[in-house]
Amino acid sequence: MTTYYAARLRPGKLWDPDKPVREQALWDEHARFMDSLFDSGVIILAGPFADRTGSMVIVTAENAEQVYEMFRSDPWTEHDILVVADVKEWIIFLDARERK
Repeated sequence: MTTYYAARLRPGKLWDPDKPVREQALWDEHARFMDSLFDSGVIILAGPFADRTGSMVIVTAENAEQVYEMFRSDPWTEHDILVVADVKEWIIFLDARERK
């Protein structure tokens, strides 16, 4: 059984609330980092909240610490632009992706 985690990311000190997500500093580097996790199957869903207060990322991992560890090398985490606020194991009861 796959274990999923929901990571809520919050703006850091260098987040500019007046700019959209894709205009934040180091966007290209962050996007490459996230794309690599997505391409490897670690990220299932990811995206910003519409009100620009952060993002939600759903990942597969062994435990919550592994999720925190994977984001430590995100350029946005390294530069305090967007950082992991919390991580919770997510038990999925209903999943439309399994429908045929």
